[in-house]
Amino acid sequence: MNDGDKARGTMNYRLFFAVCLLFFTCLMSCGKQTSPKVDGGPEIYSVSVDTYTNKGLEVAHPADWALLHDEPGIIADRTVAFETPEASRITVFFYKSERRTYSDLANELEKQLRLPNGKDVKSFKRETIELGDYKGLRLSWISTGLSETKNEATILRLQAKPYPVLVQFHLFDEDIETQKNNLVPFMQGMSFNSQGVNQ
Repeated sequence: MNDGDKARGTMNYRLFFAVCLLFFTCLMSCGKQTSPKVDGGPEIYSVSVDTYTNKGLEVAHPADWALLHDEPGIIADRTVAFETPEASRITVFFYKSERRTYSDLANELEKQLRLPNGKDVKSFKRETIELGDYKGLRLSWISTGLSETKNEATILRLQAKPYPVLVQFHLFDEDIETQKNNLVPFMQGMSFNSQGVNQ
């Protein structure tokens, strides 16, 4: 074997080795699995946050949400409501004197807004949902009239004991998409003690 054959053999060997190394590297990187998301871990807002504190209640919420009221309510012992810049409403209901469920709240909303059979309502849908560790119902429909408005009311149970606490997110149009990632962090960012339902 002359020197030229030896050089070609060495080059072929190196090329073969490089191809094998590249193949092995690709195989390893493609075979890696991403870590599964751990359910129940806290989700974090991707927006700036303010904190509202009053009478045993502390709520972390997007900074562009405005507090509408914090008062004894007609349908709950205490209601705390926020509004987004697009006029969607987020309401927390504390029930200390009666047992209420997300189904009760959904039924009342259907009755109040004449869902699903109102003359200005179309594409009504009611479905059970689970967001993070929270269970509830979602009502969605389109209100017709002067213009069409998409509506999505998501009612979730924050806690059942020692007294029920429910949260209703009534989102309109673009807010349905832009606020969807704020629902679970809002629920997780709320803390209150046994006095949190009292005024």
